[in-house]
Amino acid sequence: MRIRRKMNILKVVNISTAKQIAFPIFIVLLIVQGVRFFNSGDACHRLLDGGFFVNDDIWQADGCMLHRYSVSEKQKCLQAQKVSFVGDSRMRELFYVFVDALSDETPQGKRHSDIYFKENDMNVDFLWYPEANLSTVALYDSWIKDPSLQPDIIIHSVATHTIKRTNGDSSALEEYKTNLTKLVPQMQKIVSQKVSNVYWVLQDPVYEEKLHESRQSITNAIVSQYNDVALSIFQGNNGFNKYPHVSVLKSTVDVAVQNIKSSIDGLHMDINTQTIDVHILNNLICNEVLKPVDGSCCQKPPPASIVQIIMFVFGCLSIVAAVISSILYNIESCGNDNVELGNKEGDSNVSPMGIFKEFTTACAKMFIILFYFYLCDRTDVFMKSNKYYTNARFFIPLLYIVFLGIFGIDQCKNSSFLNRDQTDEWKGWMQLVILIYHITGASSNLPIYMHIRLLVSMYLFMTGYGHFSYFWNKGDFSFYRVFGVMFRLNFLTVMLCLMMNRSYQFYYFVPLCSFWFLVLYVAMSMWPRAYVIPSKPSSKPDGVTELEELLQNGPSRRSPIVMMSFKLIVLTTIIIVVFLSQKTFEALFSWWPVIRLFELPPGSVREWWFRCHLDQFAMLHGALFCFAYLLLKRMSFLDDSKQGCLMSMKASLITVTISIGILMCYSYWTLQCTSKVDCNHIHTYASILPIASFILIRNIPGYLRSGYSSFFAWFGKISLELFVGQYHIWLAADTKGVLVLTSPSWPMLNLVITTFIFVCTAHEIGVLTNVFAKYLVGSPTDGTKVTCFRFIIISMALVFFTMISDISHDNNH
Repeated sequence: MRIRRKMNILKVVNISTAKQIAFPIFIVLLIVQGVRFFNSGDACHRLLDGGFFVNDDIWQADGCMLHRYSVSEKQKCLQAQKVSFVGDSRMRELFYVFVDALSDETPQGKRHSDIYFKENDMNVDFLWYPEANLSTVALYDSWIKDPSLQPDIIIHSVATHTIKRTNGDSSALEEYKTNLTKLVPQMQKIVSQKVSNVYWVLQDPVYEEKLHESRQSITNAIVSQYNDVALSIFQGNNGFNKYPHVSVLKSTVDVAVQNIKSSIDGLHMDINTQTIDVHILNNLICNEVLKPVDGSCCQKPPPASIVQIIMFVFGCLSIVAAVISSILYNIESCGNDNVELGNKEGDSNVSPMGIFKEFTTACAKMFIILFYFYLCDRTDVFMKSNKYYTNARFFIPLLYIVFLGIFGIDQCKNSSFLNRDQTDEWKGWMQLVILIYHITGASSNLPIYMHIRLLVSMYLFMTGYGHFSYFWNKGDFSFYRVFGVMFRLNFLTVMLCLMMNRSYQFYYFVPLCSFWFLVLYVAMSMWPRAYVIPSKPSSKPDGVTELEELLQNGPSRRSPIVMMSFKLIVLTTIIIVVFLSQKTFEALFSWWPVIRLFELPPGSVREWWFRCHLDQFAMLHGALFCFAYLLLKRMSFLDDSKQGCLMSMKASLITVTISIGILMCYSYWTLQCTSKVDCNHIHTYASILPIASFILIRNIPGYLRSGYSSFFAWFGKISLELFVGQYHIWLAADTKGVLVLTSPSWPMLNLVITTFIFVCTAHEIGVLTNVFAKYLVGSPTDGTKVTCFRFIIISMALVFFTMISDISHDNNH
């Protein structure tokens, strides 16, 4: 009864149902955010309009990412630029903070006078015009008459001086409105002459309790009235700017409201608040100029490349083909009850139209998914936010998934060493930890960074272990095997390279796995090949051990082991030699067309050197570990056929105790390590110790080896799709930020929805990859010639896209 109830629940609550829910949620969010985006008409409005504090001193714009500019970046941005701060003492304070962030020199000037700063090719001025009056209109007139005097950027704000002079009289507000109205045409003329940017900064609130007696007339109620007048003049009823290149900066008011008690004298804000204001200004001014990846505020998305346009065309054609094939298939099905969908082996009733329908439908679904990737990370339709690390943000989600994993404990199908259920579980929990690490920006914490480095090494270790085990036990070195593995590893990555206009090396993990798989394949497939020869029934006398028989039976059984030992020694030597010199390594991968696979940025393979050098022995460690395990098992030193301990009780206890000690020492070492460079260097050689220790702890006790977490194992089956997909549809700005589908003000709701859609999408990509592999890779029965032909066709298509991309890149430059 209980099992039947569980089965009924699973019929309703499963991944298929989840995907059917995820798609309409995406459509609704696309409509809502699309309407909001197209109504704004301005790429800067998310930075201009508001935001909130994530921590006490970290400002998050409302739906876009702020880049933290270095001094050199600011100097590069303002080269040959003239910036003018126009206004009263509040603008003067902001001017000083702005200049202090550019240079060590502090400009000198009298209190109520103009102040000028010039260094190299940068010009930043403060112009004392404390009220919006005829003098201010005359200033703009002078700029119009002599365009050589015009600033490139004007930052203007006045009001409090007028309120103080008139003691808050209402007639002054009307005068302010009249004069501000006169300024608008002047601003438009300047903008049309030089394409300058004018930013009208709304007035910060005051902290009335700290105001001097002479400023008591400046109240927040009156300040708000002046701000409302400015908004009515510069913006329409819809809240968006009326005039191009003339923008109202409202977010500084939100910053001041939340920091008002830190005001120095009630009128002027403290240095920390003004620094945030300058941070906002830097992003307003420089994002479109320097185009930082993690500065999505006020930066237009790049135009679609030729390759992306071709992908859009193919995608639209695939949708049309899917619709037509579905109609034709349904017509054919009506007249033939025996029509089957897909190519089932040994089935003579397969319908060609069914095959065509399945393939075109897969193409259409894949394009819709890729278009979702494009919308999320190559347009401003959906919002983005910065990452902010705190210990709570990282460790609390970690505890959640640990509890979920414990509740999902189940029995393995078999109790063998590193069985499939266990490796899926291993990949699953590692992937979930990596996802939490990326979304919380935990790379700033060195101990956490080193533990994540260990997880990446574990993935490559499994690559060596799994493929060595397959080649050794199966002896299958066919081209179909290599093509199949490479296709499944690279399908999503290649599609994203084309759709997202990114290099192959950008998705570094897939190139690493592919490269080390090919290295292992070449080493094991080269003549003379060494793999297990199926042994005849043993005729050894009683009392003779497997090791004694192996040594006595001569080369017939020893030769594969000896040969493989020799190959692994040679492979180890080659890896050591290749990685002795960075110059030699880079030279090996710097010739065309190989460099196109490993360059990042274009023309440089240093990133590839860093990634490979970091885990140069991880795959080899996996292969050696597997070889050692298989030999020890063959010699009857290890026994995983039952649910008991892998070794004798005494040996098991000693080994597990030592392994626990090694893991604890590794964690302690990461806490003590202070240099990321030094830590990475030691990690390269020492990673095998904690990895082997974890495996032994997990597999020596029979009760641990025979159980696994089905929750983690489920994610392990789609770990590759999760790892690659996170770049654009869970994170944002090429992993620099976080995707926001709902609102940045509701981080938990956004996390739940983006994660739900992300996981459903990753699972669907896994399903579609298998469909494409079925038709593009084929089956072992197709023969080598057919498989090679398919490989050549796919390779030619990729070369075509690469050439188009190169031509487009050259034309742009």
